[in-house]
Amino acid sequence: MKRPTLRIFESGTFASHTCQAQSKLAKEPQRRTKLSYMKRTIAILAILFTLTLTDSFSQNKPAYESAFNEIQKMLKDESQLDFKRAVFLTENAFYSNILDYNAFCRQIDDIENRLNQFMVDRGVLNHVMGKQFAIFNYMIEPSKYNDNIRMNYDFEDLMGNKDYSKMFVTKLLSTKKGNCHSLPYLFKILSEETGAQAFLALGPNHLYIKHKDDKGQWVNVELSNGSFPRDGWVISSLSITTEAIKNEIYMEPLSLKESVALTMIDLALGYQFQFGHDDFTVKCIDTVIKYFPKCVNSYMIKSEILGERLTAMKQANKAKEVTQIEKELKGLYDKIDAMGYKDMPKEQYEQWVKNVEAEKEKTKNLE
Repeated sequence: MKRPTLRIFESGTFASHTCQAQSKLAKEPQRRTKLSYMKRTIAILAILFTLTLTDSFSQNKPAYESAFNEIQKMLKDESQLDFKRAVFLTENAFYSNILDYNAFCRQIDDIENRLNQFMVDRGVLNHVMGKQFAIFNYMIEPSKYNDNIRMNYDFEDLMGNKDYSKMFVTKLLSTKKGNCHSLPYLFKILSEETGAQAFLALGPNHLYIKHKDDKGQWVNVELSNGSFPRDGWVISSLSITTEAIKNEIYMEPLSLKESVALTMIDLALGYQFQFGHDDFTVKCIDTVIKYFPKCVNSYMIKSEILGERLTAMKQANKAKEVTQIEKELKGLYDKIDAMGYKDMPKEQYEQWVKNVEAEKEKTKNLE
């Protein structure tokens, strides 16, 4: 079985600037020259600052250990399960603990206040789906509640292959651009904060939201473009196998503990992006397998790690280790196949993201 490259699942920085009116600049060529020089200088300083931060990010492995320990305590029931906190910990580790959790919470609290005002204004405060409706509206529909700026899908490096921070909720909050990782994560965080019943659900290389409607029927919420795709379309478009559905590895609402365990994958992938695979990533993935045994992505990542070790052992001519790893890999591949996994190439997934818009329009026409 060939191991495909895995990248399942975006903190930006806040920036502000002021500009002079074009008419004034036209009348002041010398000042314009000075401004151009200043802009170039600022741009150079920004690049140097970014390079400095990038270098500092790569020097702090203890930040990952700290995040791991805190999330593990949640999974072991030694502390309260907190999805918002777990998400922050994984992103903060990537940035070597320079993020401010209180500031992050204030951003979420501000959104929650806006959601409450929305529900009051729309008269849905006590409706069974009022909170889910408010969250969806805040994220998808431009209005006074989100300062007329909806959250859009970021098609640039949508899998975070070049910049793993593309996957982060902190990046989504600062830029209003996210992907199929950060968008459902934010929806889940807001659901937990408001007490709404909404759940993460997995698809091949994908993550979305499920919640029940006022009739108790499950609704799929696709935040990449704000649609509600049918189960049949999700299955066919993502090429989900019958075995995967039977084994409940896709399309199932995740429990809070499973959702928190999922952040361990983010921690492992962020670490891998900066340092490569080692015992830390194995520790993260083994933890996911323990607390979320139906997470096929964890087995995929572990097979990738073992594949790298196998190559190294072969190059070192260590026959005993090669035999041992090959045996373990075969067991993993058999497990993955039995779970019903089917590879979806990156190009196919990118096309799928674009096709979601067509499905949304089709659904509108049927209404």
